[in-house]
Amino acid sequence: MPEESIPAFATADQMEQRSQGAITAESHPYLEDELRAASRAVRDYCRWHVAPARPVEYRRVGATADDVWLPATEVASIDAVELDGRALDAAELARVAWDPGTGWTNLYGRRVHVRYTAGYAEVPEAIVSLTLQVAARALGSPLGLVREQAGTVNVTHTQVGFNQAGGPLLLAAEQASLDAYRIGRLP
Repeated sequence: MPEESIPAFATADQMEQRSQGAITAESHPYLEDELRAASRAVRDYCRWHVAPARPVEYRRVGATADDVWLPATEVASIDAVELDGRALDAAELARVAWDPGTGWTNLYGRRVHVRYTAGYAEVPEAIVSLTLQVAARALGSPLGLVREQAGTVNVTHTQVGFNQAGGPLLLAAEQASLDAYRIGRLP
């Protein structure tokens, strides 16, 4: 499944429910775009697709032979392997060990091609919630404005920092909440 066809972590219906009807697809025509952008921000921070579970390919051509660490957690299966140009047969493939939480394998080689299945079957609730939060923040300042004033009426839009409008970016606390899903971090 190409990256661009992976669904967003949250839906317009979930946003409508969370916002108690304040944010709907009808009232915010760019809602789906913001949900995809927020999902992309989460995936970029986590350094892998996270959900849904899907087939993935990993290729490496290196000058040195090193252990193979698959760029994912929630590794469900290793489906095919080529090491230094030689495909592993079924018996060898059955002996491949891996840690589903870190992506570590007992594979070793310079040229590596691994087909595997990884990802959460269901999007974790924390990621759904965070995606909705980031998208709502981006929709809260659609023109990138941080403040408007007309006479005595003063409106301050979503801000992520001093004079910085909200958008599909992750704040430090949001990043910290995603650390459990981020690759490159050992539990």
